[in-house]
Amino acid sequence: MVLRRGVPLVTTLDLNGVWAFSVDLDPEYHTGQDYSRPTSLRHWERVPVPGCWNRYAESYDLYEGVAWFVREFSVPDLAAEPVATLLFGAVNYLADVYLNGRHIGHHEGGYTAFEVDATPALRTGPNRLAVRVDNRHLRIRLPAVLGWYNYGGIHRSVSLHVTRKARLESVRVSAEPSVEGAAGRLHVHASRPDVGLRTEIRDPKGQTVWTHTSRGGTWDLEFSLPHAEVWSPESPVLHSLAVSLLEGDEELDRRECRFGVRLLRADGQRLLLNGNPVHLRGICYLYDHPSCGVAYDPHVARADLDDLQALGVNCLRSHFPLPEPFLDECDRRGIMLWLEVPIYCVRPSTDQCDTIFADGDVQALARQMVREMVEQAHNHPSVVIWSVGNECNTDHPESVAFFRNCVEQVRALDRDRLISYAALYGGVGQMTEMVDIVSLNEYWGWYDRISLDGSREAGPLPEFPLQLPQLEGCLAEKSALGKPLLLSEFGADAEPGFLSATGELWSEQYQAELIARQLAIAAAYPAVCGTFPFLYNDYRDPSKPVGHYWRGTNLKGIVSYSREHKLAWERLRQAYADAQ
Repeated sequence: MVLRRGVPLVTTLDLNGVWAFSVDLDPEYHTGQDYSRPTSLRHWERVPVPGCWNRYAESYDLYEGVAWFVREFSVPDLAAEPVATLLFGAVNYLADVYLNGRHIGHHEGGYTAFEVDATPALRTGPNRLAVRVDNRHLRIRLPAVLGWYNYGGIHRSVSLHVTRKARLESVRVSAEPSVEGAAGRLHVHASRPDVGLRTEIRDPKGQTVWTHTSRGGTWDLEFSLPHAEVWSPESPVLHSLAVSLLEGDEELDRRECRFGVRLLRADGQRLLLNGNPVHLRGICYLYDHPSCGVAYDPHVARADLDDLQALGVNCLRSHFPLPEPFLDECDRRGIMLWLEVPIYCVRPSTDQCDTIFADGDVQALARQMVREMVEQAHNHPSVVIWSVGNECNTDHPESVAFFRNCVEQVRALDRDRLISYAALYGGVGQMTEMVDIVSLNEYWGWYDRISLDGSREAGPLPEFPLQLPQLEGCLAEKSALGKPLLLSEFGADAEPGFLSATGELWSEQYQAELIARQLAIAAAYPAVCGTFPFLYNDYRDPSKPVGHYWRGTNLKGIVSYSREHKLAWERLRQAYADAQ
């Protein structure tokens, strides 16, 4: 907090904690009832934020609909010309924000951070913040299908940031190794042009290595750092950046972050990190836990990351953008990240016209999600790949402009990282020319061998070693594209504790054998620069039938939902240890 004559100029209020909560079981009927300014909160429940309402009580476990959250807070005396911003880490899925009964913002999308201008409604003293959350599936446009559980609620942090006169709206920094040390770029945008800028970069030892002061409102600066240490999984060193907006000597706003000096490039069919070939020993990671759902819990995240590092993983692929504290933790640990917007399973028929791909509102939503993902995670050196989609119908002619717009949105914000798209069974289609890396999802050896109702399969047991000619053919074909390949999804479901000496389908033995065999096949193709088994943990998945095994849960994790190791965990650890 910055003070002037006892009045705060810059202050941030943490609004996490206990909120009042009420579900609205019939929002269409209650259109005349103003939940945004309830006369009394006496009968409302008290719940934690961040949180998922499906974890608040057993009665809400399957609830999908509308719910209201209310938080009362007090603001001290405000400086002249205050600028107030509410910061939400993520709300699933539709959020309408009210402050003191006034509607001040709307946001769509369940996994990206967003901001709401609270200046017109904020007042000194007591304030009441209300958020209407709607996660009804029929209101969700992206993702197009529910491939993971549709947890409702304010599942990431909430805070109020108050400054005077102006605020920092965007700060993006990047740096890569150079002959002298490091060369970097800094983009800063303020809410008004008549302000000054002061910046300072400190090296990992805390020594100031670059400063800059100027006036403007929008700045695109270049800088150089002497003898800079590079960030890598083996040595995740971090530099510090402080940016201040000034009016004279008065600090109007301030932002601090850490960043790393590192460079990931595609060189033909190789990936180079800081000029050296790198192989991504990856795994897919879909954050979901029995205790907290998708709400960020630092204890859960750190335990998962400890186990992933013990596994030998150096890169995680996530189906949706991850919260800021998780990114910070990966920066410190040296775990690389491949982040993806949830443009998932958009699959209109190829002969259909005027599809979701051509819907202007959906196109704008996709660009918004991409922008929010990149803006939030840009300064984190752990993030090395952006993905603009997963398992969509890229053969559809209307998909070309849709995905080109997404790729151009990424390029406009970040020229340094690589772009990919996860294609199912090699169906890259017209995405090939847009991306830097070709990524292949495939489940040969699994979905071609089981019955989709989850019942026990009849017939002969698998023969080992497994023969996967489709995978070999696909890798040979895609290697001819001349770009790096990533095997971005593969694996099999295994019921935790189901052991079979003969390697029956659905057993831990079969899952372990299939993953090991696919890793061995991938190793024979030099263009394959990384492998990402699907996935680390079992998770709730409404797309899975309630059959003999699935019971609404995806069982492809190498650990169970509650994080007990399956046999595949050790097989993967051995394979990745041998690959180092």
